[in-house]
Amino acid sequence: MFGPQGFFTFTVLVIGFMGALYWLVRTRMLALKMVAGVVAFAPAMLFGVALVNKFYGYYQSWDDAWRDLTNQAPASVARVPDLGDRLDQVLNEAVKKRNARKNGFALETVLTGVKSNITRQGMIYLPPQYFQRPYAAQRLPVIELIHGAPGNPGDYEGRLKISGMFRKLIAAHKAKPAVLVIPDVGGGPDRTTQCLNTVGGEQDETYVAYDVPDLVASRLRVEPPGPAWEIAGFSEGGYCAANLALRHPDRYGIAASLSGYYEPLRHNRLPQPVDPFARNKALRDANSPLKVLAQPRLNGRMPKFWVMTGSGVQVDLVQAQAFVDLVKRFQPDVPFLIIKGGQHNYGAWREAFPKMFEWATPRLWNATPCPPGPGLKC
Repeated sequence: MFGPQGFFTFTVLVIGFMGALYWLVRTRMLALKMVAGVVAFAPAMLFGVALVNKFYGYYQSWDDAWRDLTNQAPASVARVPDLGDRLDQVLNEAVKKRNARKNGFALETVLTGVKSNITRQGMIYLPPQYFQRPYAAQRLPVIELIHGAPGNPGDYEGRLKISGMFRKLIAAHKAKPAVLVIPDVGGGPDRTTQCLNTVGGEQDETYVAYDVPDLVASRLRVEPPGPAWEIAGFSEGGYCAANLALRHPDRYGIAASLSGYYEPLRHNRLPQPVDPFARNKALRDANSPLKVLAQPRLNGRMPKFWVMTGSGVQVDLVQAQAFVDLVKRFQPDVPFLIIKGGQHNYGAWREAFPKMFEWATPRLWNATPCPPGPGLKC
């Protein structure tokens, strides 16, 4: 009620605006009229901002808004310099405090790319089972989560509360444990990369599909990249998930796209607009999931897909339906979740992610290596 999307907030802004207008009409002094006009502008502007926030579901609390404005990680996330030797000490301390066995452990750290030469902050969530004795010899599956644009890894914890959501599903036996890895695929608030290798520029596809998985697998007790890895994302992250899973089926067994698109946008922002394919149509087509799946013959392993969209956004719905129709050639039972009245916002994604975890995590646990071969479906 009292949060950024609460009735009280909107009421206060309306009252403030009406009060300033009343003052503007009643006063006769020109100077006071000017002051009243300026005062009236503030609640009117904030009311517009609040409406946008409510539509897109950005901030659920004032703490969320403040953390975003000050570029802070959520309070529940520990800062670890890197995944070097210091990590072992931090995790051992977490185990001794016993809290990790109950709630898991979320950390913000530097994820260094050896092949791409990209180094960015990222987030990792280790579920409680990672620290529990029955799982001491068990390598856990991994879900690599990709944020939207504009956005950053903190959106998953700050706006979606992803670790708490996931932990409750595991405790209720609705999902199986997995490690969540959330890389930064933008590199800044004014940048978008679509997880693509830009011709003559940044190699973000290499960073997301190779560097981050290889680094995580080398430092944590997780399965190696392959059938027990999933890539999932919302909005631009949904495109990343669909595209990278098709391009690297040996690295991911499952891909989930939430309100994603399925043909690359014309330009990335780095921060200036850049054609990532340098006008190479063949390269663009090779990074278009719709065109790739429409090919008459596709050989080799195919990832399993999970698709979601909201019925309230026609463009999203049309693209998702076209993508699902093509996927059905290889995966007839592809899950396709349509949120009734859902928009392209965090409200719809909060509703969808639990359903995705419930479907995907048992399959990640049951995943077995599947050797590639002509016409082989896995």
